Amino acid sequence: MIGRRTLLGAAGALAAGLAGVSTASADPAHLPGGPCIQPDQNVSLASVAGYDDVVRQLDRIARTSHGLVNVGTAGLSGEGRKLLYATVGTGPTVFWLQARIHGNELHSTEAVLQILGHLASGDPAARLIREKLTVVVLPMYNPDGAEANIRQSTTPTRTDLNRDWENFVQPESVAYWKLWRRTAPQLSLDLHHMGQAPVVAGTNDLNQFQIGARSIAPSRMTAEQWLTNRQMAMASVDALDHYGLANVAHYPLIDITNAVFSRMLMGGTAPAGEQPVLHTPTKGAIFYEVRSVGQKSNGQLERLFTIPTMAVLTAAADSSLGSYDVSGYGSLPFAVQEKCGCS
Repeated sequence: MIGRRTLLGAAGALAAGLAGVSTASADPAHLPGGPCIQPDQNVSLASVAGYDDVVRQLDRIARTSHGLVNVGTAGLSGEGRKLLYATVGTGPTVFWLQARIHGNELHSTEAVLQILGHLASGDPAARLIREKLTVVVLPMYNPDGAEANIRQSTTPTRTDLNRDWENFVQPESVAYWKLWRRTAPQLSLDLHHMGQAPVVAGTNDLNQFQIGARSIAPSRMTAEQWLTNRQMAMASVDALDHYGLANVAHYPLIDITNAVFSRMLMGGTAPAGEQPVLHTPTKGAIFYEVRSVGQKSNGQLERLFTIPTMAVLTAAADSSLGSYDVSGYGSLPFAVQEKCGCS
């Protein structure tokens, strides 16, 4: 096992290398919840990865990886787009990394593509991850919603795909459930954006990152799952604390049984004609929420995803995750949802 200082230093160095640019400066002083998008402000999405960009980047990464990255198709979206995913690594522990289940949560796609490209590199940490893990990467879970820049799917119904692992009304949900059953990931991580501009409770500090270790109540998890979720969470939080440019908060406490990661942890549901997975392979499943587009540079938004993700991947690969200290989890502050720019 490597020490926490070494782990966090490696994660920061890897994430800085992924971005290829210098670290952005900290937020200036401002009213709580700001800086804010104004009603007449133009928010350009020209630099945000669309579906065609994902197709091209996955093809490029696979071609230049010399066989380390393989790209597959889980099925077709409601509009007929391929539900693309990639795998890298041959290790016994399967790690599921998904992005953009909500189509208008933009920068997670670019972040996981950066991570995938790095995992195919000659970096020693990337080699260790490939040796110990098999990483399944879903850069755009909801391609139709992404192209429409909306949260939900588009057809045959407008459905929040992160609330569709009980009824399975959308083809995307059915396809990815089958991929989850086939790949049997032990660890899962979901990248999101938060739609508001919160501050850390009791402060005027802008909250750029929230950690979600429980999509369902701990009473619905096994003791191993609840411990693993907190270990993944604290590895993420400590990596960002080392980075130093994010005020971290705890995601609000929720208990949502039809979410993707809830059902990965619980099992028990299946699309029509399929048998439910009664003994789930998933031992840990958490999510990130990062400030959204137009509120900070693209590069920093992406680093708020890549830094903690690389920390968790590294900890899972070097076996330090299983002994990670979770004593600080209960002390994580919550955030307060403010109207953007109001004191």
